[in-house]
Amino acid sequence: MNTRLLPLLVATTLTLPAYGQEADEDKKDIKEVAQSGYGDLPEFGGPESVTSELKRNDANREAIYEFDGLQRNLAGYFDWKRRVQDDNGFAMGFQYYGLYQKATSSLPGEDDDALGGIFRFQGNWTIFQKDNGNVGRIEYRVESRSNIGGFKAPGSLGGRTGVATLAPGFAYNDSFDLDLAVLNWTQGFAEGKAGYAVGRLAFDVYLDAFPFQTFSRGYINRSFILNPTLPTTGVGAIGGVVKGFVTDNVWLGAQMHDANAASGDFDWDTVQEGEWLKAIEVGYTPSFGQRKSHLVQFTYWEKDARLLAGTPKGTGWAVSAAYQLNDRYFPFVRFGHSDGGGGVAAEDAFSAGLEITRQFDQVWTLGAGWARPSEKTFGPGLDNETVLETSYKFQLSKNFSLTPDVQLILNPANDPSESSLWVFGVRFILTM
Repeated sequence: MNTRLLPLLVATTLTLPAYGQEADEDKKDIKEVAQSGYGDLPEFGGPESVTSELKRNDANREAIYEFDGLQRNLAGYFDWKRRVQDDNGFAMGFQYYGLYQKATSSLPGEDDDALGGIFRFQGNWTIFQKDNGNVGRIEYRVESRSNIGGFKAPGSLGGRTGVATLAPGFAYNDSFDLDLAVLNWTQGFAEGKAGYAVGRLAFDVYLDAFPFQTFSRGYINRSFILNPTLPTTGVGAIGGVVKGFVTDNVWLGAQMHDANAASGDFDWDTVQEGEWLKAIEVGYTPSFGQRKSHLVQFTYWEKDARLLAGTPKGTGWAVSAAYQLNDRYFPFVRFGHSDGGGGVAAEDAFSAGLEITRQFDQVWTLGAGWARPSEKTFGPGLDNETVLETSYKFQLSKNFSLTPDVQLILNPANDPSESSLWVFGVRFILTM
């Protein structure tokens, strides 16, 4: 049996009821004990941070199907996690993202579909937590990203269809081996309104950290997840970051990451090359409690030239803004500019979108993005690319969602023979 298909089988099994529906009077008790009580864990960094994912995955979601028998069987597992957290300060969980995509065209000789997954087992161990909100903890994440079966992973679908900047599934890499991708010390201070992290870091947790900069919301195209004008480095880069509020409404931040780190490869030698990705940040929010839903932030970055890789130095800036109107509507806008260096995908980029939450934690997303490809990365003379994306997340059970997704990409820069292409996809997320 192909072990890459195991997560698909597990996900299918967990969406089936173990028994028939229980009596209505039992449902309240099931809801109370189903999850592990991670809602009060203090966070540092964006929505892809270990602690943010633990909290989000543990949420007691309103699902389309209750599957009471299944939830009753799983209650012991979640209760055990709760006891471990209460007794030892140790929170943990795993998740799996699976994505299939099919494009309407591809470059000659290339496949037009892709199937891949992202596996994460992660946790944090709180060493101390004071009454004033200051916390010290160790965070870790074991992660791998790969293709499934005989398919190539969606991360390569953009290149195979002629898309340069607005990759339709860039996060799903087929060469990210199982790795201790995150291992850091995170320290909170100033009564929980400031903090730092140092160690092996996932750069996207901190660089222009933004509510929609995550694989767990409805968007899949890079335009909406990671600004194409921002540079990247490997997940698991040695580095450090500090951020904190200097007034009730304004925060400042600074960070640096090893520019030569490679995802899925724990190699300390790259640090010795002394080439770094550096950034500073300033942000505004109406109040500390609204910092993740009502914000505008400015990031300036610089990435050193990478001599061995042959990548020139790059600089740029990005602006991201979001304002949640109510429990239902959550719009955002972001744009950025770079000099094209640092291996970035775009010199200029803009995106905007709207997330609409409906009953049973179903979420509909709409978005439009545009980017000008970097001449230093891709060469001169390429057309600007535009993407329209929409998806609808069905929360089928408390721990399993299914999201059909449609993307229309206009003027794929590396395929001038095509004025547009469609990418149809379906994603599932399993959390435990």
